[in-house]
Amino acid sequence: MLRTLAARGGAALAATIPYAAAEQSTEAPRQRKTSSLQRRNSVAAPAAQLQRRQTTATPPQTTATPPPEKPKPTPDTAPRVGVFLDDASRKRLAEKWPDKDSTTALFVLDEGLEKRPEMYGSLYGERATVRVVGADSDGALRGACLCDGTEVKASGSTTAVLKIGEAAFNHAEPKKAVEGSSGDPWPPTNEAPLSGTVCRADFWRDETCLVEPSLKCPLCQFMEDSPCAAVFKVWEACLDDVEAKNGEQDKEKKEADFAVAC
Repeated sequence: MLRTLAARGGAALAATIPYAAAEQSTEAPRQRKTSSLQRRNSVAAPAAQLQRRQTTATPPQTTATPPPEKPKPTPDTAPRVGVFLDDASRKRLAEKWPDKDSTTALFVLDEGLEKRPEMYGSLYGERATVRVVGADSDGALRGACLCDGTEVKASGSTTAVLKIGEAAFNHAEPKKAVEGSSGDPWPPTNEAPLSGTVCRADFWRDETCLVEPSLKCPLCQFMEDSPCAAVFKVWEACLDDVEAKNGEQDKEKKEADFAVAC
């Protein structure tokens, strides 16, 4: 009887062991999966942080090169405009008139005493020629100027007066002298004329003109400097508008539209 009970109890115990083993065998992989996922997360976290750091890194700063500073006028120098003779021409001038020997010789086109448009602004830095055609009553020489084959008349007169040395740069009221009459040119027409560069005195340094040429038309500059500047800008805007609308129309039609609209 006891043997029968023991046998039955052993069989029941043996029957429960596979279920326990099965539960243990099924539980172990679950634990391994969890630990494997934790390892993947622990490895992925630094990579994600590194990616964020690379994404949010500040790009290198680039500094733009500032434009070169424009030359400024020489202080206490008259803004007169004229033709500054080159070294060879100054020597030829001194051979003819020894009292005109100087390191600076300027045939003045405009004294710059009034607020006037840059009448000669488009000629700054251009080469020009001068022929001496006479002299004033005070002995100052007069010259006829040409630039690119075109006659360049002085402001208020037809010929340019010569100033030498510091007189070419200093502020001074023009002398009241009788302008010399034209005569036989010097040098003679069979010789090369004197030559030089058109520039403003307050921008002439070391035989170089430092002022940039002004390409704006003298009339436009004059109007912009006048009391009528505001009205002129409205009129100019109207012209631009008509120009844009008419495009390639013939000149007469365009001028008629200007007259009607502006």
